[in-house]
Amino acid sequence: MPSYQPYRQFSAYHHLTPVIAHRGASGIAPENTAAAIKLAAEQGVQWAEVDVTISADGIAVIHHDSDLARCSNGHGLVILKRLAELKELDCGNWFSPHFRGERMMTLTELLALANQFEMALNLEVKPIIGRETETVWAIYQALQRVPFEHPLILSSFSIHALQACRAHLPDISRGLNVEAIPQRWQDRIEEADCQGLHFSQAFFDANQVQQIKQSGIHLLSYTVNDLVRAEQLWQAGINSVFTDFPARLLESHFQLQSDRGHH
Repeated sequence: MPSYQPYRQFSAYHHLTPVIAHRGASGIAPENTAAAIKLAAEQGVQWAEVDVTISADGIAVIHHDSDLARCSNGHGLVILKRLAELKELDCGNWFSPHFRGERMMTLTELLALANQFEMALNLEVKPIIGRETETVWAIYQALQRVPFEHPLILSSFSIHALQACRAHLPDISRGLNVEAIPQRWQDRIEEADCQGLHFSQAFFDANQVQQIKQSGIHLLSYTVNDLVRAEQLWQAGINSVFTDFPARLLESHFQLQSDRGHH
């Protein structure tokens, strides 16, 4: 498998903004759909996080769960359906009749949409266990079809997926996803060879955060919908927070910066 060569080599982590739209503006639109990405862009968001998995015919598609039931009118596993079958599903009506007819996006469609909005992306690689390399290969193929020059991070809970990213997409920044920050976080980051650690805000520990920051690792936290919590994380030095309500947090961060400027 050849290695993807991006047009510019840089760490996407140096281009982070404080707010990342979690699965798009998923608090007000169906997650991982074009509608959620468009709404986030309209709200002024510069980064979106989405989930990437594969169809039965090996095409990278944007969907969080391994199963179709929660976020579409389909049933069964995504990976057992061909793209043509997935494209027939309604991925919006479950959220609201207003979004009836939203279709599952391929990664190539998402990349084109993000290019249109000049939006940076965090692609969370969500492989079925055993299909990690195939999922990364599908991402590679999508990036070959759609030149994407904006900052890009590949993150995953799967060490195998991250190792496949390192092997086949070596110049794209990588982040290790965890719920709780591991006690031996250095070993885990080294094993995955990542520049970022993305953790659940429920496990925030200010002392641990300071220790990790000093090592040069970038820290991101999910899923933060509470303004007080967001401000606490920013002040502790967290680079970015993932949120379902990006407009709300953007406003809060702007206000925080404005207040600091007056002191």
